[in-house]
Amino acid sequence: MPRPNLDRELEAATVALNACLYAEDTGLAVDPQAYVAPTAALDALYGELLAAGDRDYRSFAIEARAEAHRLPHDHAVVAAFDTHTPSATLSVAGQPFSWRTWKAYERASADSADALQAGFDHMLAQSEHLIPALSARAAQLRADYGPHALTPVHIFAAREGLTVEALAAFLRHQGETGRPAFQAALDRLSRQVFARPAGPAELRALYLNLMYAPAAPLFDAADAVTSTLAAFSRIGFDLSAVPVDIEDRPLKYPGAFCFPVQVPGDVRVSVRTATAHHLVDMLYHEFGHAVHFSGIDAERSFLDRYWILSGTHETFSTLFECLLSEPRFLAEQFNFGGAALNQLLSFAAFKRLLTGAWLAAAALTVHDAWLEALPWPAVEQRFAAHMLAFTGVPLPPAFARLEPFTAALSIYPAGYVLGEVRVAHWLSHLRSLGGEAWWQSPAAQADIRARVA
Repeated sequence: MPRPNLDRELEAATVALNACLYAEDTGLAVDPQAYVAPTAALDALYGELLAAGDRDYRSFAIEARAEAHRLPHDHAVVAAFDTHTPSATLSVAGQPFSWRTWKAYERASADSADALQAGFDHMLAQSEHLIPALSARAAQLRADYGPHALTPVHIFAAREGLTVEALAAFLRHQGETGRPAFQAALDRLSRQVFARPAGPAELRALYLNLMYAPAAPLFDAADAVTSTLAAFSRIGFDLSAVPVDIEDRPLKYPGAFCFPVQVPGDVRVSVRTATAHHLVDMLYHEFGHAVHFSGIDAERSFLDRYWILSGTHETFSTLFECLLSEPRFLAEQFNFGGAALNQLLSFAAFKRLLTGAWLAAAALTVHDAWLEALPWPAVEQRFAAHMLAFTGVPLPPAFARLEPFTAALSIYPAGYVLGEVRVAHWLSHLRSLGGEAWWQSPAAQADIRARVA
């Protein structure tokens, strides 16, 4: 049994570390020493939890302590990217091409197959320099989990009520059964954006980047945050207390994220805008996270409030993101109909298929890496094999170093795939409560709030 006040000490150290991580991810200046005290405190506190032998806390403590130990290695990976990826010959908007400007370069190079391929090839070549940092991080993770005869995959599967074999079968099923539809949707979108079929460079450029280009003219970035907050308020979820950072800083994470610095009292959203459609799509996804984290019952234990795996919180974000694939919501919120409506429904279908292909491949690779103790070269080969099987695109094995979840041996992407399937079932239930416009139904809203809490 953990000693009294341990939860309070864990939360204080966690919040202090989270504040540093949020500032870093939004591109703000962070004192390099700011991590030292909270990380050391968490290491000691989780060690105390493990020594106490409490069964409820054991897996949580193993996982959380490993995350604390991993932080210096994450910084080493980022430093390796910053050191080795800038190009002396490629540039975008007057800046050297690097991993931080890769997405902007892809948008600027969409019309040139040669330029797009040159950026892709440069990143592949430079990724060789990442291997020492990636390998050191993997070794640290294995050292933390090994003595407990557990892996992150075992913990994830158990928390989801699955065996590791069932998790693998689920991911493989999603990837293989979705492949024909994904390939057809990928070909249509690639021809629309690039006027050519998709190869590895095109698929990488579409992923969470140029896939937003065709529908970008339909949206207005200027009032996106205000109008999205108003839409959430109208359907019963007031997020006015959640700060939203949309500033563009050189070191800011190039996508979007919701960061629960303290659950449920301090939840923040950050977006680095690529196009207006990207901004709106990300806001609905990240505000779904914000509804969840800020709505969790504050009286629950530290364990209940902070040990939430991706299969749970990606379900909430996916649910609210699905509003952008509801014809009636799109008509009411944006006055879309006709061709615009069809375009957005086609985009939503592509995005769901992309989750079942790319992220299932990444998750299954990580599953295999942990269960089979694969050395890094074998991880690369396995990722290429799964991506080919699920997408039909022959990605070079070295690309595994540039796929964030795979490179980190993180099972997190399995949560996105689970979230898509769960939301499909949940929507049927919400419609039974509230009809076609379920988001307007007090009964459906109450169902969501109860699950959030």
